[in-house]
Amino acid sequence: MDPKTAVDRERDALRVHREALRGGELPATEHPTRGTLVHGLALPLTIGAAVMRDRDLRGPFLRLAAVRALLVALVAALLFASGKGRAQDDEEEKPRGALVSDDGVKPVNVDLPGVHVHLDGKKEDDKVVVMGREIPVQTKGDTPPAPAKPPEAPPTRLGRVRDALARGWARVVAVIALLSAVEAVAVFFTRTWDDWLSFHVSRLAGIAPEIPEPPRRRITFSVRWLFKKLRRKIRGYIVFGSGIPVLALLQLVPAVGSWAFTAALTLWAWYWVGVFTASKSAHAWVDDKQAAPPAMVRSYNARFARGWWWWPMRLYGRIWAWALRSVNAPAAAFERSPASYLGLALTRTLLSLPGLYLLSRPIVPVASGRLCAESDPAQRFWATSVAAGPS
Repeated sequence: MDPKTAVDRERDALRVHREALRGGELPATEHPTRGTLVHGLALPLTIGAAVMRDRDLRGPFLRLAAVRALLVALVAALLFASGKGRAQDDEEEKPRGALVSDDGVKPVNVDLPGVHVHLDGKKEDDKVVVMGREIPVQTKGDTPPAPAKPPEAPPTRLGRVRDALARGWARVVAVIALLSAVEAVAVFFTRTWDDWLSFHVSRLAGIAPEIPEPPRRRITFSVRWLFKKLRRKIRGYIVFGSGIPVLALLQLVPAVGSWAFTAALTLWAWYWVGVFTASKSAHAWVDDKQAAPPAMVRSYNARFARGWWWWPMRLYGRIWAWALRSVNAPAAAFERSPASYLGLALTRTLLSLPGLYLLSRPIVPVASGRLCAESDPAQRFWATSVAAGPS
């Protein structure tokens, strides 16, 4: 494709989605902006804006987000409050040790509940125990006194900001992890509301819902669903790790081997980020039984198909194809529209932050289904008729 044409298509996609955010319609079925990176980036925002304009869906969407956000904030506040005292205790200055002079100091013996001090200047006998913890004893003559340090210049404003960020990054990560964990628990019990919303949001996106009827909204507890999510996590690690032995061969290339391996591993990771984004829609799994292996596996096996001396490579290729057989369908969906799915993956990554995740969870599967419908050669996933609004 001509680079100028590609840039023009991205600009057209940006213009179309900007108009849709202002109240226009989603790109038409055969719009030329299909398959562009900007189209995937902006699609969740455009669908979210359509939800906010729809008078039947706006209320349930906002109520679900508000209730979840209030619940997450309350639980997180309780967790922070319960851990505040321990955090302060950890930050308190701890005793560094007892100092004993070696030039004729009189022995010191103190025996009180929780405090036991026995100092007579002999290293083998000196002992200080506080609340059952022995404090190291240092003789004054063991180490020469450190020279006095010159006073440091006061830090600049930029330096203070940099130091604050350096000290606080771990706390920020801990806060995000805690909020994400609380959100995951809230979603686990209320996920039927997301499925209900996704069913009706599909109408706004112009695609067929993934299920024939909207589910009943209720609080659920399903161990089976947890095991299903766990299996998906394990499968993700397996499919990603299955290609690393092949990529590792790049390290044998002289001079640039490590750089080539790093670049290939990055591309491999983003490939699977796009595939897993496509897998968020049930439409991407329709061809699960007949979909071909991913393109790189087919290319690898074709390269080593002939010659008996390549039998180790052929054996690995068969094992590789077997390991990826469970994700052939979403991989095929991703390969039909890689730029759009990568754009959606980027937006999905940003929307996975606490708070935004609660808003985007019923939207992202619909966006993925829309991309799947746009790239499906059989045109199976478009809505055949306009469904009625939610009741």
